[in-house]
Amino acid sequence: MGEKSDQIEREIVTERGQLGRNLNELQSKVQEVTDWRLQFQKRPMLMLGVAAGGGLLLASLSGRKSRSRPHYARAGDGVHEYEHRRGTELQKNKALETFDNIKGAMIGVAANTFQDFLGQLIPGFREQVQKTAQEKRLGGGVDVSRPEARSVGSV
Repeated sequence: MGEKSDQIEREIVTERGQLGRNLNELQSKVQEVTDWRLQFQKRPMLMLGVAAGGGLLLASLSGRKSRSRPHYARAGDGVHEYEHRRGTELQKNKALETFDNIKGAMIGVAANTFQDFLGQLIPGFREQVQKTAQEKRLGGGVDVSRPEARSVGSV
């Protein structure tokens, strides 16, 4: 009986040491991932893309005035001036639409790149993202806030 308890104690000490090493490794990885200067040194283009995408996202979230303000011809305005304004508005709207498309593409690329980065860093992350996306496509799953959606025996 004494040998068995000694063996268990040694296994516990060994496991505790392994757990400590794993914890230290995890802590150093977290520090490395959260150190933006180190990330910039390793992946400057990615970080510039993330910064640009973040700036575009913030710009799109901040309130801005309506894109198009129609110009109506007044009695004193010439037809040529009205057509010029209308043409300018059309070009401006086209440029804003193009900018929105570029902004959406950049945000999409940044999100995919960040997702790939997290997938390399965190075991099981990709599978969880796929599972979450599938649940969203199927309607989101069970709403536990509704009593009729809860199964028997659940709290």
